[in-house]
Amino acid sequence: MDHRSWPTSAGIVRGDTVMLMADLTRIAWRAKREGGQFDAAALIDAFRDAVGEEGSVLVPTYNFDLPDGAYFDVRRTASTSGALGNAALAHPAFARTPHPLHSFAVTGPAAAELVTPSERGSFGPGSPFAYLYRHRGVLVTLDLPVNNALTFGHFVEEQERVAYRYDQTMRFHYTDATGGTSPREFTIFTKKPGHHMDFTPMETALERAGALRRGTVDGTRWIRIDLAAAYPVIATNLHAGGADGVHQFRWYWWIRDNLRYLMLKLRGVVPPTAPDHAAGKP
Repeated sequence: MDHRSWPTSAGIVRGDTVMLMADLTRIAWRAKREGGQFDAAALIDAFRDAVGEEGSVLVPTYNFDLPDGAYFDVRRTASTSGALGNAALAHPAFARTPHPLHSFAVTGPAAAELVTPSERGSFGPGSPFAYLYRHRGVLVTLDLPVNNALTFGHFVEEQERVAYRYDQTMRFHYTDATGGTSPREFTIFTKKPGHHMDFTPMETALERAGALRRGTVDGTRWIRIDLAAAYPVIATNLHAGGADGVHQFRWYWWIRDNLRYLMLKLRGVVPPTAPDHAAGKP
């Protein structure tokens, strides 16, 4: 399977900053059905070649379900957010950003700025999400719906200081890039019990605003979102709420979340958040 035309199909050009996400199971199954083979490294290299030395590619390597007190090794802990992230971690051109819950495999100029230990927050000013916003980055998804990919929406939530989230400090047994292990603290802007996020309404809203484009290449559906243009659309939805709002609250969710938290705490496990896995998010 030749992926060289895929970035061009999604409008990627030299110098772009790209956040790349994909459902590789679907892509690999399609390649096998058509008698071909799928190579994740080749897909990654197609995007690296498209942005050139001036551009950057960021691939999520999240572990957003790590509980307080967990062990995390930035060199060896595999990502739980999909095969593409683990393929990027294995790629010699990529380095990993340090946040244990929301790390990225990064290549290009972004790596020099982001592969540092200074940013404690998942969505803080030194995070990959802030970098994507400042550099007018684009999110490209392959066979993946917006609700499973728009983690950037949580950066918007933190910038807008939404009332249904709060800053939570978490502590990890952390092994850094040099192999040294020590206790380290990080923060996450996490949901209060009873609150639920569903970014599905954003797909239509972003397309209507001109921030989202879509298409198909070699049978794979791609979505491209210009993140700087998406920010005000997401922020407006978060503040407006209502039936079509990304954010919803239910009392039975509140009961469920508190019961789950209590049960985990009795087992000695403190999760970072209530259960809500859309957009790889807390």
